[in-house]
Amino acid sequence: MPLSTQIKPLAGLIDLKHSSVAKLLLNAWSAEYALRIKPVNPDREYLNLSISCSFPYYAVLFSARAVLAVDGINIANQQQVEKLINQWVKMGKYGQTYSNPFTELFQYRIRSEEHTYHLSAPEAAAIQEKLKSKVHAVSIIHETYIVNRLGDEFYSTIINSLPDYLKNGFVGARATLLLQDD
Repeated sequence: MPLSTQIKPLAGLIDLKHSSVAKLLLNAWSAEYALRIKPVNPDREYLNLSISCSFPYYAVLFSARAVLAVDGINIANQQQVEKLINQWVKMGKYGQTYSNPFTELFQYRIRSEEHTYHLSAPEAAAIQEKLKSKVHAVSIIHETYIVNRLGDEFYSTIINSLPDYLKNGFVGARATLLLQDD
């Protein structure tokens, strides 16, 4: 069953779990923000760093860890997180056509660590848009699961506590989409 349709709000969660999920989401959003700000940052070195896949990889890693933390699975080891997510993909929790969210990002990150990219601005912009799109798609799945499990109020509280640049930016826009009544 896909993650987005597993609606089982949990009652009586301890504050520690909420705090852990909130911190992991903040880490995910911070990494995604670092990827997204490139268009306003003229620094060429930052451009190459932002598409090195460290930012998109960690955005997905931290949001996956937040999903796991919702269910009481607190794993920091990247390989273990990837293994669990890979199992979820095989079980269909990401839907029928979705592949492992880490596979391409992880492979791209490894290649970028081995090679220095010297891309033209249009090439870098195209790669960055592709990475932003992948991170956004995975984030929608992960955050939908979190909202369904922990409730709108918990998610809204996290969003409302964020700095303005996140609350009024892509995170707030995503929250509006996830919290709207169908």
